Amino acid sequence: MTKIVMVGMNPRTRAAIPWDSDEKIWTLNEAPAKDWLKRYDVLFQIHPRWDWDRPNNISDPNHPLYIKAQSGQCLYCKGEGKAYNEGKEVPCPFCEYGVYTVPQHREGKTIIMQDMNEDAPGCLKMPLPENPYLTSTLAHMLFYAILHKYESIELYGFEAESGTEYAHQRACIEYWIGYGRGMGMSITAPGSGLLTGKHYAYEDFDQGYRSRLEMRKRTLQENLNAAEVAAVKSEGHLEALTPFQKIKAITPVWEAAYDDHFRKKNMVSFIRGTIKELDNAIAILDGYRLDGDTAKETDVRRLIETHYGLG
Repeated sequence: MTKIVMVGMNPRTRAAIPWDSDEKIWTLNEAPAKDWLKRYDVLFQIHPRWDWDRPNNISDPNHPLYIKAQSGQCLYCKGEGKAYNEGKEVPCPFCEYGVYTVPQHREGKTIIMQDMNEDAPGCLKMPLPENPYLTSTLAHMLFYAILHKYESIELYGFEAESGTEYAHQRACIEYWIGYGRGMGMSITAPGSGLLTGKHYAYEDFDQGYRSRLEMRKRTLQENLNAAEVAAVKSEGHLEALTPFQKIKAITPVWEAAYDDHFRKKNMVSFIRGTIKELDNAIAILDGYRLDGDTAKETDVRRLIETHYGLG
């Protein structure tokens, strides 16, 4: 069986990566510069050249030199061999005495790139489907494996969690996982939050409740829009009568207009408060729906900080 292990940057499943297995390991971007990456066979660096070849890469300043398999002056310290930490001079953490030396593990590696770069040894151009739907590097990796008819894929270090910059990538990732499975491939993500979730209507009984809360909020928003219009109109009516309110015949009309405007302003405040409470209810529900390892620190903080009082 031809099997691929794809390794990303998220630490959640890092301890489970089968480094000692015989399977090929594919990774991405600046991962080879990380101490935790024990080995790899194929690197996906599909960003445009102006991106990967820039000298100010925070994750790995010498990434351009690594891609080109080129030792030389450190791009971070510019050959000075020193850096500064909290105002104190320290040795440059990215080189030795100002010189970057390409690691031995760079030799013989395949690098899948957006273009053919002659100065990048082992470079292969990324093939693309017609009208590509590929919103992340992992999606490209999955497509590449499907294209080359691998039989099995294991994913580690990929989460695309909600509330992160990667959340929008999840749908595309799951699309290609489903595509591969439809082609008969085994694609799994051991220990990951990917490909997990409660069975709707069997295990997940509160999703319908949440949908109803959102439906209620939409209806109330429509009510609020109408109430605000009515309040503005009643205010205009009241302001038109105010200069004449002391005229005996006008006084009862003005008082009725005043009461009407007061009621309509209160209705606006009431609906706004109800919408705010619905938002709180949805936040509480979302917080309590998280369970086990799926809860992140940000989710827990959001639940703890939810305001339970009025106002």
